[in-house]
Amino acid sequence: MSLKAQIISKLKAKATALGVNLSNVRINGLADKLDGLISTEDEIDGEIDKLDQILSFKDLAALDDAKRNVDKRAAEDKDKVDPENPAKVDPPAPAEKDKDDAPAWFKAHVENQNKVIETLTTTVANLQQGNTIQTRRQQLETKLKDAPEKFKARALRDFDRLKIDSDEDFTSYLADVEQDVAEEVQAASDAGLGNDAPGRSAGGGKLKDDEVSPAMKEIIAQREAAAKAKADA
Repeated sequence: MSLKAQIISKLKAKATALGVNLSNVRINGLADKLDGLISTEDEIDGEIDKLDQILSFKDLAALDDAKRNVDKRAAEDKDKVDPENPAKVDPPAPAEKDKDDAPAWFKAHVENQNKVIETLTTTVANLQQGNTIQTRRQQLETKLKDAPEKFKARALRDFDRLKIDSDEDFTSYLADVEQDVAEEVQAASDAGLGNDAPGRSAGGGKLKDDEVSPAMKEIIAQREAAAKAKADA
């Protein structure tokens, strides 16, 4: 079963649970909106509940009931004015069309409701995208906490300009940034130590993202001890 078919099935189940009668046109329209937001089956129930809270399926069902009643009355009126022998007298086409059409006020109301649904669906999608970007930025800030301020500011500025669609691409990007941070921290330490600075290959080759070379650990410890002794003097 396709994802949209599952959405339609769950929308019908939701309507039944609420005791309302959403039209097939309404259900298909809602399913089209949700299909653009949902990527897995596990998200369906939650997104349907959100949509119900925003739009109220009961109110939508009331509109659908009103439309069905209008159509029913139009059909009944058409039956009453039809002649007993339709083969002899053909009813005017314009009059028949007028009876089949829904009232103008109702059509305007339905059109307005569809616009509201479209706007709210877009808003929900934008909020989800905004939450994802904010969460990713927080992860990036965590990786940059030990980086030099200039490098950190540049990395955050570049991230705000990037458009990263998938979680896989972001994970790869985050790993690259983490490696760059390690190298920037190493370079900053080397610049501060002058001729005593160990080479980046010291300790047996390229370090892992979260690792500091033994030689650097020793030098950092010595500098911290010297600074502490100077402060206590």
